[in-house]
Amino acid sequence: MEKVNAFLDKHILPWPVRYLTHRFIILITILLLVPLIGFASNTVFVLTANSYLNTMGVAVSSIVLLYATISELRDKQIAEMQEKRAQEDHSHVVEMHQLVLDNMSDQHEEIQDLKRILAEIRGLKVEQKPVPQKLSVNLKDLHPAGKSRFEPHDVQRRMAGHVRHNLGDNLAQEVLRRAG
Repeated sequence: MEKVNAFLDKHILPWPVRYLTHRFIILITILLLVPLIGFASNTVFVLTANSYLNTMGVAVSSIVLLYATISELRDKQIAEMQEKRAQEDHSHVVEMHQLVLDNMSDQHEEIQDLKRILAEIRGLKVEQKPVPQKLSVNLKDLHPAGKSRFEPHDVQRRMAGHVRHNLGDNLAQEVLRRAG
């Protein structure tokens, strides 16, 4: 069945899309409504034109639905990739924040050492201030959504409430899977 689907997707199905989306075909289809009114007494012509218009309507609707479903799936994939990137960026910012805190602590120690050396050179006694404990602020705790915001399945949980799923999702997923 996969070979049949692959053959259809590659050699057969692109032609109706090219045909139905061509500007002249669209104009001819619209203009076909005029003879329908003019030749209303010719039953064979009316039935033939009506069948053609019905078929075109169904085909165009199917194509639009298929592409809309594929677009929605791609948008979801893009949103998930952006979310993953945002979480990676957040991890990087947390690491940089910790480096800044460590650097500040090291600078405080160096300043205290310089004060002690200057006091010894002058022959003064200096009161050594204790080095403050290294601050470790968990930036995840600062986020308004709390720690749950950074759980692996948070994106799917949040998107489930906002993304409407179509009956055609399975079809679109199959089309995307085949397209590679």
